[in-house]
Amino acid sequence: MTLNSTAMEPDTLLAGPRGRRLCLELAGLAAAEGAGPGENAFASAMFYTAHEMEPDQGKSRVLFGPGAEDPPHPTAEETATLLDAVPVSPLTEKSLLTALTATVNSARYWQEPDGEDVLAASAPMRRALHRFAEHLLASPLVEWWMAPLDPAGQWAVTFVDDEPGPPVELRDSTDTLAQWRLDTLAEEARAAKERPADPAANWSGQWWSMPPQGLRHSTRMMHGRGPVGLWLVEDGFGQEEAYVEHLETTPDPRVFEIESPEAWAQLCREHAVEVTASKRHDWFRTTGRTGRWLVPDWALLKDKYDAVHLTMGGYLSTAGRAIAVDGEFSSVLAGWDPDATFWLSDLATQPSGSQVPDALNSPRQRWLQGTEGPHGREGHEWAMSTDAIASLWRGKTHPGIAEWSLAGVTRSTGYRVSSVTGAVGSGTEAWDRASEDVLRWAVKTRSGFTVNTADPVAEDQRVQVTAGLWGVRVIEPVEVVAVVNTPDRVGFSYRTLPGHPVSGEEAFIVHRNGIGDGDEVFLTIRSLTRAAPQQPWRFLFPALMVVQKLVRRRYLRALR
Repeated sequence: MTLNSTAMEPDTLLAGPRGRRLCLELAGLAAAEGAGPGENAFASAMFYTAHEMEPDQGKSRVLFGPGAEDPPHPTAEETATLLDAVPVSPLTEKSLLTALTATVNSARYWQEPDGEDVLAASAPMRRALHRFAEHLLASPLVEWWMAPLDPAGQWAVTFVDDEPGPPVELRDSTDTLAQWRLDTLAEEARAAKERPADPAANWSGQWWSMPPQGLRHSTRMMHGRGPVGLWLVEDGFGQEEAYVEHLETTPDPRVFEIESPEAWAQLCREHAVEVTASKRHDWFRTTGRTGRWLVPDWALLKDKYDAVHLTMGGYLSTAGRAIAVDGEFSSVLAGWDPDATFWLSDLATQPSGSQVPDALNSPRQRWLQGTEGPHGREGHEWAMSTDAIASLWRGKTHPGIAEWSLAGVTRSTGYRVSSVTGAVGSGTEAWDRASEDVLRWAVKTRSGFTVNTADPVAEDQRVQVTAGLWGVRVIEPVEVVAVVNTPDRVGFSYRTLPGHPVSGEEAFIVHRNGIGDGDEVFLTIRSLTRAAPQQPWRFLFPALMVVQKLVRRRYLRALR
């Protein structure tokens, strides 16, 4: 369904927080062209004005260094006047991609807009940014921004955090959506009982409004640069490797096009779930609105639509705004990546098994991130790897390796390396008991977790581990990648699967230095951990690292 497929107008672009930020980023690039050190008056004024307008000034944003004690205090009007003197520079593919990457990365819907967003929303700056919006929208580089979904040109991106090995089968979309609806209703009921009604209260929860991540999702291919979904990721976490796969779709899927705030409101009017109690605090902070809130009911919308597509124009004009649905309810488009399509029906799409024209001649590709970003600024360049498709991390915590150190390898990848060892007991009896228990997930089950199998571990076995975290039941899908069973060393390692709160590997290893009644038996826990790509886990990663340290203490006592 398409409500309006006409080209964007400058005022429409500047009405959206992300659209304004894009124009501000482009203005910053234009001001930097040809400016020497200390010569960019607009950049300096923008920096100090944004600092003054930063809602979290003095906490997440602090001035330091020479002049920090008595910084300049330019106004938005003065900054806009300086911008008026900045010539509009020719728009290139690289400069646009640089600005878009910064725009998408700076989106945050769980707290107040940052100082740059507040500055861009001021009346003087919106006036000054208008000519940059006009110049941008006149470029042929943006012709596709309001285009409807191209079913034949859809590509799924799976970052290595998600999938370091073979493709992981997705759950049935009907089950995924039904579970999403149950979880959403349960979270709303829980929030209504437990959370304060004051929207300004210091509380945060599930701030996003896109369909569940368990659904297949895709973006279009940018010529020579890979899919949009490689580059433009909200709240990106430095992914450096990804697998890209073409999707075969039905010839004429039923698609709802989100191309404007009104389109999002219309989607909510068709089928919606109230989320006032669970989202009021986050969405008040990001929009300033008080009142009741809705999100689209994806579980019911699947009967009418096979897919929902957010156009680039729809993202820039809609994301982060309080969108009126009717006289009482509003909604926020939050957590979406631009040009994203979520597939509500399994029948509409499947991975391609054939060659795909005009897509670098391969239906499944491995892409790596280099070190040079567009214009040397935001982001890194992605390029398709010519190596064989293989997992970089699978089996790195292998239990059969006695001497283990990956500090040098992992420093640039963001993985945190840990290896801890504790005594289990001594003698043959302790060895027999611990070596049997470790292969039956006892380290987990005796530490407060449950496991959905009674079978001993086996390579390639997929298991759901369930944990209780902050009063919430958390499912941790994992896959066993290596098992060792020798006279002096028994254990296994597993990797996380999509949906796990963190990304990486962990190994449980029972070992001894000799064979006899007097020899000590030890348990070693190894882990490679980095933040999961999906929210809310990325945001909660620092807290999860604290929990992980506490859980390791339980692990070390589990086999005694």
